[in-house]
Amino acid sequence: MGKKLGMTHDLWWLTLSMGLWGLGFGLYGILWPLYIEKLGGNAVSVGIMSTIAGIATALVVFPGGYLADRIDRRTIVLWGWILGVPVPFLFAWAPSWQWLIPGVLLYFGSAFSTPALQAVVVEEAQSNHLSTAYNIVMSVFGAGMVVGPPIGAYLATHWSYQTVFILSGFLYLLSTLAIVPVKSHPPQQSIKPKRPRWTPKGRPRLFQWMMFAAGLAIVQGMAFPYVVPFWKSVSHFSLQTIGYLGSVGILCGTLSGPIWGKVGEKYGITNTIGWGLGLVTLGWLAILWAPTSVTWALISGIFRGTGESARGLQGVAVGRVVRREEAGTAYGLFNLVTESAGALAPLPGGLLYTHWPYAPLILATFLTGLIAWWLVNGLPGRPLPPAPVMES
Repeated sequence: MGKKLGMTHDLWWLTLSMGLWGLGFGLYGILWPLYIEKLGGNAVSVGIMSTIAGIATALVVFPGGYLADRIDRRTIVLWGWILGVPVPFLFAWAPSWQWLIPGVLLYFGSAFSTPALQAVVVEEAQSNHLSTAYNIVMSVFGAGMVVGPPIGAYLATHWSYQTVFILSGFLYLLSTLAIVPVKSHPPQQSIKPKRPRWTPKGRPRLFQWMMFAAGLAIVQGMAFPYVVPFWKSVSHFSLQTIGYLGSVGILCGTLSGPIWGKVGEKYGITNTIGWGLGLVTLGWLAILWAPTSVTWALISGIFRGTGESARGLQGVAVGRVVRREEAGTAYGLFNLVTESAGALAPLPGGLLYTHWPYAPLILATFLTGLIAWWLVNGLPGRPLPPAPVMES
């Protein structure tokens, strides 16, 4: 089974680690906007936190990617995990929402290890099964989050948010220990000493995908942070209901991740992402159609969770257009651009939400549908985006 999926010993350990980390994050991830409000924040505060997170990530991913092509990648991944372990404990005892900022900076600052993780996946996976293996490792983060939201909501309701964060911290520790069995992944020597520069002219396909992913990050980032506040203030759902809705969406995303990988291998990455974004569009429409209906919220979670996991193929596209020995730098640059773009989105989304809670959802619905149509059919007079191929 592992060979058919393109999985190896190291990839299975990384999968376990990602699942445990996802479970730890899932305990509080969907409740995060509500926790900010509990500590005295509002919708703009949620946007500020999201922007800080995006900026922190953007500042570290490129240096991390650069290092991933020059020192042992496993070491970088391990240290990134270690830095994230104390974060939930910082959150647990924050006296106000402003005191969450140090933990946010530390957590998203540890993202310097993400390009190294992505590079290890590209290095380990078989080329003809890269889409499937990549989506398994990355989407299993959601598997841990499937059971996390209802457990976190229950603990927050019947115990305290502090209990949620302390349990999360111990799960982060277990996730870090799962990295230990991964073997060393030292930098690889390039066969060709001279490669094109990291510019749009030198790496056109890489930059095409970066610009597309950055635009999509802005569109989704305006609305996603405000779904939970919308459900609470407009839909008037209970905390437990919100937790279950989050689990359903994450479960659908986790189960569909490997499927999207197989579909991408057969029909192409561009079309597959377009089909996924079509489902996301239907998910936004479901919320707007019946904002107070739990049934329609459930349908929305199914559509958005399933469709959103197709976005993981953007990372596969990057792995296909660069060589494995330079994958760390490529992912660092890719994450720098996309995280910088995504960091800008929550603030205008928060302002829109403050004036009218429906506004960011309506805007995301229109723009996501437009992008999905373009990827599948092409805009009038414009060709479809080229399918990614290995650069010569």
